[in-house]
Amino acid sequence: MAERLRMPAQTWKMRALGVVGALTFLVPFIPAPSAYAATIDITSYGANGSDSSDDMAAIQSAIDAAASGDTIYFPPGTYYVSGSIQAKSGIKLLGHDRDDSIVKYSGTTDGAILSLNNTTDVEVAGLTIDGNSNTHVTAGIWGEPGGGHDIHDNRFKDLTKSDGFAPFGILMSNSPNVKITDNDFINMGTGSMWGAAMRVGWGSDAPDIERNTIANTGRGGIFVNDGVDGAVIRDNVVTGSGLFNEGLSIELHTDVNHSIVEDNQVDHWLSVVRSEYNAIRRNTIHTTDNTVKGIGLEIMSNHSVTSDNLVDGGQQVGMQQSPGTGYQLWNYNTVQNIVMWGMQLQGEGTGETEQYQYFYKNTLEDGPIGNPAAAYPGYDGNAVRIHGNTQNVTFDSNRILNNGRKAIEITTASGTDRLSFINNTITGNGGPSIDQYPSSAADLEWFGNTVSGNGTDTQLTSRGFSDPKPTANFTTPLSVQLGQSVTFTNTSTDNGSIVENLWDFGEGVPVTTVSPTYTYQKAGTYRVTLVVWDNTGRANLKEQTINVYAGPPDTTAPSAPANLTAPSKSNVTVDLSWSASTDNVGVVGYDVYKNGTPAGSTTGANATAFTVTGLTPSTSYSFTVKARDAAGNVSAASSALGVTTDAGDTQPPTAPGNLAVTAKTDTSVSLAWSASTDNVGVTGYDVYAGSSLAGSTTGAGATAVTLNGLTPSTAYSFTVKARDASNNVSAASGAVTVTTDPLADWVPCAGENNLCSFTGTHEVRYGANGSYVYGTYTNSVMCSNNGFGTDPAVGYYKTCDVNMASEGGNGGQGGDTTAPSAPGNLTSPSQTADTISLSWSASTDNVGVAGYDVYRGGTLAGSTTGANATTFTATGLSQSTTYSFTVKARDAAGNVSAASAALSATTAAQQGGGGPSPTGTIVREYWTNISGPTVSSIPLGTTPTGTSVLTSFEAPTNWGDHYGTRIRGYIVPTVTGTYRFSIAGDNNCQLWLSTDDSAANKTMIGEVVDWTYEKNWTQNSSQQSGSITLTAGQRYYVEALQKEESGDDHLAVAWMVPGSTSYAVIDGAHLAPLS
Repeated sequence: MAERLRMPAQTWKMRALGVVGALTFLVPFIPAPSAYAATIDITSYGANGSDSSDDMAAIQSAIDAAASGDTIYFPPGTYYVSGSIQAKSGIKLLGHDRDDSIVKYSGTTDGAILSLNNTTDVEVAGLTIDGNSNTHVTAGIWGEPGGGHDIHDNRFKDLTKSDGFAPFGILMSNSPNVKITDNDFINMGTGSMWGAAMRVGWGSDAPDIERNTIANTGRGGIFVNDGVDGAVIRDNVVTGSGLFNEGLSIELHTDVNHSIVEDNQVDHWLSVVRSEYNAIRRNTIHTTDNTVKGIGLEIMSNHSVTSDNLVDGGQQVGMQQSPGTGYQLWNYNTVQNIVMWGMQLQGEGTGETEQYQYFYKNTLEDGPIGNPAAAYPGYDGNAVRIHGNTQNVTFDSNRILNNGRKAIEITTASGTDRLSFINNTITGNGGPSIDQYPSSAADLEWFGNTVSGNGTDTQLTSRGFSDPKPTANFTTPLSVQLGQSVTFTNTSTDNGSIVENLWDFGEGVPVTTVSPTYTYQKAGTYRVTLVVWDNTGRANLKEQTINVYAGPPDTTAPSAPANLTAPSKSNVTVDLSWSASTDNVGVVGYDVYKNGTPAGSTTGANATAFTVTGLTPSTSYSFTVKARDAAGNVSAASSALGVTTDAGDTQPPTAPGNLAVTAKTDTSVSLAWSASTDNVGVTGYDVYAGSSLAGSTTGAGATAVTLNGLTPSTAYSFTVKARDASNNVSAASGAVTVTTDPLADWVPCAGENNLCSFTGTHEVRYGANGSYVYGTYTNSVMCSNNGFGTDPAVGYYKTCDVNMASEGGNGGQGGDTTAPSAPGNLTSPSQTADTISLSWSASTDNVGVAGYDVYRGGTLAGSTTGANATTFTATGLSQSTTYSFTVKARDAAGNVSAASAALSATTAAQQGGGGPSPTGTIVREYWTNISGPTVSSIPLGTTPTGTSVLTSFEAPTNWGDHYGTRIRGYIVPTVTGTYRFSIAGDNNCQLWLSTDDSAANKTMIGEVVDWTYEKNWTQNSSQQSGSITLTAGQRYYVEALQKEESGDDHLAVAWMVPGSTSYAVIDGAHLAPLS
């Protein structure tokens, strides 16, 4: 659904030839002119606002006579111009008022009405810039290059050009610091697929776009695109969006970073995509004219915040997130009355994983069923739709209420796992509260959810997630004077590492500094939110408010709390209660003290109760309470209250037994032990290095821990103690002594999907961004998900490193040198013309088998991971050919067994009378008259309009508009080695390649999201694949998809063959049609 942001090739050619004058808009507000600045009335140069004659020359003469700082004045009247007025740097173009000072276009050549080309610091105000329904007007104002312009209090109307990359009320390129404020835009290209009020892009940093009113556009209202930093889009009103095309009221597209979109009122589709560090706050997306467009909020922006927005009706989908981005917070948004789905997370069909999203305190309600505008009748009325390839997403404290069908739909598309649902309220929905969680998914958190009154009140059960979540926490003053900086001190913790700290201050743009400092720009009460993600993808959130006040600081302390009592107590807890304090501004919380030492705090003026925990049975304590206000003033202490805990349980647990080292590295040791017993119940264990606490676990069965941050080549003595709910602590376990491995010497070895080769047996790690999996290998390992059995960093390009300090096969496993037994009973259950399946009996090992290596002759054919991974299919074989296979087992220390007995197996003869299809051609299928901008619009399940045969991987150019193409068949390389692929095309295109001749194993290896120039193979990184190893003579299923909108259509696929450094279109000698 994302928009193509570019000028078509023919438009650029016109600009280069000078047919269309490039116009530049630049923006800071102009300072007051000097005493010698002049005001030049255009009528003194012959302009006449009371007739229809051409005033072009007169206006231009007035401008030419002006110096920087001068004002060109347009008295009331209508002034006709037959071409582009060219401004000068530093001048002001001012009308009496936009209601009565009108510039109207009467020319017969394409161009803008006002050119700010190659100018800076031009002010334009108080004018109506009228396109006069003239089909030659490309823009009201066009600026390129320049900067610092101030365009305010104007009216732009009736631009009717319907062809080319036009029209725009304002078009800015390479023009930073432009202000576009308080303007009206009416009827902007309502017959054009590009018609918009304004487009600001291509290096036009820091545009200020505020308080503009926009009505009736062909495509949408406000577009900011391609490399713009620091945009502010605030308090604009947009109606009548997309009378011809999508209806994008506001769009920030491609590297529009550190920008703010807030307090706008629009009718459709607010989109921020392929960008980062953006804040989208308090916008209203609502239409009153019963129109329906695609999406309300489409936010695909890394490190970004979407909060306090309202989407009310008029959209197929309320909120949409698709892969390619991560680390986003969505909080306090309301989505209601949506035609299809309140929210959709779509990973399926994208080739990427939807991940690292945190949804907090959003409301999705009143989604109807039976709306005649629904895109997929019968599937409407679902509040949340999760559609494949979605992981590490948290739904926390959201409200899903009164929707017509399902509250949470989880489709059957694969790849959904590692989801957290905590403290949500799911009530009154017509269908199930949630679909059943995929059986193949390993990890689910389902806790504290309120489910009632739905068609089916489904409650799920948590599973997996052995790694705990991080704890988000920070400290900061509760009050700060306006203009003073405030530091937010991050105290978040995790048992691994925190890889993302996403801060939202309630103002400005998000930051990811660990402990940032910020200065607020306006007084008020702000909600500060911190979301942290750890290296496994788990997340946690904390929020609190801060009061930013103007004027002198508050120095008055609250009154002391009164009437401190202890309503109840136990052997290890005391419940306290007191009367609320008063304050001149307001109490924000209370601090509780135990024997003069802080015991805890509450938040809120009426938070007048607290439970003190962790006490000792039969012990006397003295408690006091102090109140505090937002400025940090603290009251006097309450009267002291003495309380003695009950006797309770005094029996400690038994000592843990069988403490052992299960693994070690240069900086970590993994321990395990036998569970303790207790007369009431064990609550956890404390692990000591010598006499120092090194780690803790929670739960009676939490009998394993990995201690990180240790020193290489150092001896440690560890013990473990058990504890119960009464804080009774057991005697220590027996000690275990272990020496960490020598300092690791990690040496880069290979990139993803390449062979990592070395000499000897070494520990190898595979991953990215601090997230790795480890193994010990001899001489080589394939650096891939298959090679290591998992993906440690989903969505990232991964590499392999070799620990050159791990020579000899120890690999952090304590010196195991015993090899597994040889695999037995090697058989071949089945064969095809190009595959042979193998099966064998599992090996045994003194520690444990880690996997198996399969050899074809003396060549490694592949590997499996796991002690019971005793099957393998050899692919890429030749028909009617006999092969010899053996299998070897390996353990975690890198010890390798003797080979199994050899097995001879023969591939089948090719079926179907004549073998595989010959090389030379590939088939193109096409579907005409297809609407929609992406390949998902192509009806691939239907019979194509027609087909054609291609003799190279290149479709016809300039073939038509509004069609879809699929080219599919086989690639047949003639040289074994590493290849790279690239796809070029217009518009959205995708390239898919299988690991063999089966379409079922295809994955997307390249995508053109918007467009490329013809056969430009390196225009975007996304269009190019990584390195892919192909085998000579083997067929690989390949598929290219193209969705063309209009103009400049082309499609081609190229490869970079082994030994080459350039791309070339794949010729027919290496292509074959489907068999």
